[in-house]
Amino acid sequence: MSAQRKKALDPASRQAEMEGARLFGRHVSRTKGRLLLAVTLVCCALPIILGLRLWDEIPEVVETGLIGMDGRDDSLPRAAVVFALPGLMCLLDLLAHYQLLVNQKRMTVPKAHVRLVGRWGFPIISVLFCGGMMLQSAGRAWDLPFVAPCVLGLLLLLLGSHMWDCPRESRISLGFALAGRPGADWDGVHHFTGGVWLAAGLLAVAGTMAGVSWIAAACGGLALIAPAVCVWRQE
Repeated sequence: MSAQRKKALDPASRQAEMEGARLFGRHVSRTKGRLLLAVTLVCCALPIILGLRLWDEIPEVVETGLIGMDGRDDSLPRAAVVFALPGLMCLLDLLAHYQLLVNQKRMTVPKAHVRLVGRWGFPIISVLFCGGMMLQSAGRAWDLPFVAPCVLGLLLLLLGSHMWDCPRESRISLGFALAGRPGADWDGVHHFTGGVWLAAGLLAVAGTMAGVSWIAAACGGLALIAPAVCVWRQE
C-alpha cells in the first residue's frame, strides 16, 4: 500500500482534512447555501442594469485591447458586453457553488481555485470588472463615485452572509450590542440583521448601477440601525 493511501486512511489525517474542509470549504446549511446562491447570482447579474442604462453610449463593437490568434483586436459586440459577460459570471458562480457543495458532502477541501473564488469571487468580479468595462466602453470614468458604493454594497453582502448564522464564538458578531441583555435572542438578532444587510447590499449595488447615488447611502444607514431596532424590539 502506498504512503499516500496509508495517509488517506489515517484517522488523524482524515480528521485534519475534515477540519480543513470546514475552514476552507465554507460549509453552510442547505438553507443558507440556497440563499447565498440566489443572492450571488442576482449580484452577478446586476451590471446588466448599468449596461441597459448606457446602451446608447456603448459602441456597437467594443474593442477589448486583447489580440486574437489572427493578430487582430478581439472585439466584442455591445450585446456581449452588456449581457454575455455578466451571464458568464452567473454561470461560473453557479459552478463554484456546485463544487463547494460537492466538497461539503464529501468533507474534502476544495481545490485552490475554488477556495479563491468561493461564493463571492465572481459577484465581486462581475460588479467591479464588468461594470467598469461598460463604463469605459461608454467613455465614462471608472472612478470613486462608482467604486465606493459598489464596494459598500459588496461589503454588506459579505457581512450579511456571515451574520445570518453567526456562531457565538465568532470574533465578528453583534455581541457588543447584546451585552447586558440576557433576554436577547442571539440567533434571532443575527438572523434578522444578516437578512437586512444582504438585502441592503443588493440594493446598494443595484442603485449604483441604475445611477441613483443616494440609495447606497440609505442602505448604509439602514445597515447601521437594523441591529439596534431588532434588539430594541426584544426588550
